[in-house]
Amino acid sequence: RQGGNLGNMENYMKKLAALSVILIFLLFILVKTGLSKENIELVSPFLPQEKVLGISQWFPQSTNGVWKDAPQISAESALFIDTRTGQVLFSKNPNKRLPIASLVKVMTVLIALEHKSMDAEFTVSKKAADIEPDKMLLIAGEKLTLKELLSGIFLVSANDAAEVLAEGTTGNREEFVKLMNRKVQQLGVKDTHFVNPTGLDEDSNNSYSTVYDLAVLTRYLIKHFPHVVDISSTEHIYLPQTSTHQD
Repeated sequence: RQGGNLGNMENYMKKLAALSVILIFLLFILVKTGLSKENIELVSPFLPQEKVLGISQWFPQSTNGVWKDAPQISAESALFIDTRTGQVLFSKNPNKRLPIASLVKVMTVLIALEHKSMDAEFTVSKKAADIEPDKMLLIAGEKLTLKELLSGIFLVSANDAAEVLAEGTTGNREEFVKLMNRKVQQLGVKDTHFVNPTGLDEDSNNSYSTVYDLAVLTRYLIKHFPHVVDISSTEHIYLPQTSTHQD
């Protein structure tokens, strides 16, 4: 009987050893698979001390609109949602990629706010000052705070102010645009691409997005930087002349 018990114990130990080998092998596979996936990080080589890591993001629920007897609209695409619950009340081609013009500035503002304080100063370059058509009439060499530039962007859709942010946030405009597109990846939206900070058409390539993606981006901006609502809802603002800029 003792010999039987020893035999059973030996068989048990063999099975346990085999199971341990299988578990170790599976653990190795899982770790290797996890490490092979690219971690999306918003990191600018021009800002080595600053990182904006991956985030948990809010998304609207099903985009199959449920608003009965909804009015017919001529717009190519539309999305009406309850931003508190994510419930989609009405949708029309919510994932259709379309040019978005100055709505590009939603991301321009977001990247600037994530890396600079509201009182950070930006110097206007000649290139930025010459940007047309919508502008706040900036002059090369003058200095304005981020908050002042945001007023120009939200009140008059100032392209010159957007260019100043793109040049001054990282010190390199091209790097800034890369950060805009990395943020798109980080937020988990899939139908958006930016080619500049203004939304102006380029010769061969233009920015695009969808109403679905814009809902996600805009809500993220407002949630993390709610003071932009106060700026954007201001009817007009007067910037008095200072030692660094015109009135």
